[in-house]
Amino acid sequence: MISTAHSTTLKSLRLSIVAAACSVAMSTPAVGQNNDSVPAPQPALPEINACHVVPTWVTNMPLREQSIRGSELAVDDILVRADETHIEANRFAEFRGNVFFLQGDQRLTTQSASFDQLTNQFTASGGLTYSDGYIAVRAADIAADSLSQSASILDSEYYLIPNAAFGTAGRININASEGERVVSLHDGTFTTCPGDRPAWLIKAAQIDVGEEDNWGVAHHAQFRIFNVPVLYVPRFSFPLNDERKSGFLYPTVRSSARNGAELEVPYYINLAENYDLTFTPRFMSRRGIMANTEIRYLSEQHEVDVTFELLANDNESNNNNSRSFWRVENVSSFNERWSGYIDIAQVSDSAYINDFGSDFFNRADPHLYRRGQVDYNNGATRAQIQFEDFQMLGPYRAPYRTLPRASVWHDQALASNLRLKMFSEFSHFRNPNDADDSATRWHAEPTLSYEVVRPAWDWQADLSYMLTHFEQTEDATRAASVTRYLPQFRWHGRIHLERAFNSGRGLQTLTPQVQYLYVPQQDQTQIGIYDTILMQDDYHSLFRPRRFSGLDRIADAHQVTLGATTSFFDNNAEELLRFSLGQIIYLDESQTQLFDETSRVTASNSEIAAELDFQLSTRWYVSSAMQYDTDISSVRKSRVAVEYRKDEGNLIQLNHRRVRSLVGTDEEVEQVGLIAAWKLSDNWSVASHWYSDLRTNRTMDALVGLQYDNCCWSMQVSAYRRVNRNYDLTFADGPLPAADFDNGISVQFILTGLSNSASGMMNMLQQGIFGYRRPFYLSN
Repeated sequence: MISTAHSTTLKSLRLSIVAAACSVAMSTPAVGQNNDSVPAPQPALPEINACHVVPTWVTNMPLREQSIRGSELAVDDILVRADETHIEANRFAEFRGNVFFLQGDQRLTTQSASFDQLTNQFTASGGLTYSDGYIAVRAADIAADSLSQSASILDSEYYLIPNAAFGTAGRININASEGERVVSLHDGTFTTCPGDRPAWLIKAAQIDVGEEDNWGVAHHAQFRIFNVPVLYVPRFSFPLNDERKSGFLYPTVRSSARNGAELEVPYYINLAENYDLTFTPRFMSRRGIMANTEIRYLSEQHEVDVTFELLANDNESNNNNSRSFWRVENVSSFNERWSGYIDIAQVSDSAYINDFGSDFFNRADPHLYRRGQVDYNNGATRAQIQFEDFQMLGPYRAPYRTLPRASVWHDQALASNLRLKMFSEFSHFRNPNDADDSATRWHAEPTLSYEVVRPAWDWQADLSYMLTHFEQTEDATRAASVTRYLPQFRWHGRIHLERAFNSGRGLQTLTPQVQYLYVPQQDQTQIGIYDTILMQDDYHSLFRPRRFSGLDRIADAHQVTLGATTSFFDNNAEELLRFSLGQIIYLDESQTQLFDETSRVTASNSEIAAELDFQLSTRWYVSSAMQYDTDISSVRKSRVAVEYRKDEGNLIQLNHRRVRSLVGTDEEVEQVGLIAAWKLSDNWSVASHWYSDLRTNRTMDALVGLQYDNCCWSMQVSAYRRVNRNYDLTFADGPLPAADFDNGISVQFILTGLSNSASGMMNMLQQGIFGYRRPFYLSN
């Protein structure tokens, strides 16, 4: 019988073999396919942009909702539409003209299709398209066998919808005879890059993908860059989703004056579900081959990252020295109260970071800080055991090692406004350059604190008693045993005022504050300096109870601090401006000093400290601070930064800093800097930083870089000038060498999936000695 029909519904119970054949022909091995009785929801097509170009033959395929047109279909029913339908003897079915098959989310369109129930053969010819929401295929012919659960598709192109990957195949074989569909692409290609000449492409004699696998396997494959074969691999695998698997990662190519041409080819090894290893050979034409290894381990309690770098023979060194770097970081959470942290690093020489860079340290760092600690916290009581050490990167005096420091903090309420606070610490110090030089320090500090808090004002009074005992190596300046007893009284109060401004569309707050601090003077000259330095002085430091960090020196104080902060907010509660001003009035001189007389306080008042941060508009910001010495009527320290920020990837910042009379010297530093990162177009970005010393009229650090981003590759070219910190640790007790500068050009080429030029440019800014810092700290 021959009939003209536009729509025919085939019940799966009557023509189950037809359904099976069509199911084999139209199935996909993509991860996440739903084989339950209810079809899985169809994923949306990726957003169409320059990197995700969906073929028109995919977008032109009719959707399920459009195809049903009100028809009621069971889950396993197959809807068939054709200009002509021919069914003979309940064995042979033939469809011609605009043939459309629909089952669940699977759709197939062709011009001619037939099914022979006796031989279980299904064929379609004259061109066909197929999609199930995860994969789309366009091919010339298809032949399927429902008995063997297999199908063959000729001259096809495919599109993986979730990750926008596509390619071609001379033949696609689908085999589901053992219950798991396996797709084999013969003479196939695979890429995620758009265009006729994609940035990278895999061309293989055969590509196999299993339904339960998240990875494809390519046999006799070529890796091509811009359609030029660059690598042949007999067999390798590539991901179909985000699951980790061993294999090569994207290579990096760059060039610099210091190291020459460089090539990095990482190889990732997925050792287990919770730990892996990445091995990265780094070829440097001027220095040799460096081996970099990173091992990561993750469990419910521990997160471990181990990095090791080794250059066996440095060709730039006269002695072909071996150079290395290693680092271990461990974050542990043993339970809800106990935790731990370890961060240890070591370099073979002080010039290593300067020569090879680092993901963990900056070229300007004077040392590597190493520590390990265990912490306990139950709310009212906190405890910590910590070990500290330093590796100096240059001719600097190494600080004492802390082996260990044990600290306990306890806070307990005695009454509604009265609290008892207890701080105690035990520390042992050792001189890394003298095994006979050591010290042990014990400190206890109970504090009674009374606090009153009201909406318009608050104040707090603290009465402390500080007992510190030292056992130390005796020499000309240090006694073998010293005990120090010091009481301390501190009272701090604030008033909170506010008023409306700008006709009620804004709010201004004003917070005056006053502090009284008293600590008696005691001779501490026979105590060594182990972990104590003079703390930075700014507006916030005016209200600190200590001038020195650590416990080797506790400065005597008899002083009153006055200060105030005012802020302006708009009607959206965004802070537009903040201004702070304060000064310490010394009722008595502070006689306690650190190394010399410069750390004493002999004036009647401190410098006036002021800070101003404000937002001119949604894009313009200004941040500034200064310290004004009223005795000599001069600004001793100042900084100002003006920044225009269009968004996170587009900004320009101009800054200036000046410091007179650095600690222990009469030197003055005055520098100006310019930082910029800007996206010129969708593909081009530029970044630059420049710092100049105005006193010597010399550029201290400069870099300019241009980056081109494509969907699948990026290229970064930069020129730099920076201080060459090529110090030798054997000169630790000698004078600082004269500044030497390194000038060079760096070229970096990276193959990627999807790039982000903004983050690449911001990372470039961090490579400088100073790095980029956002200079304002408004509440929003």
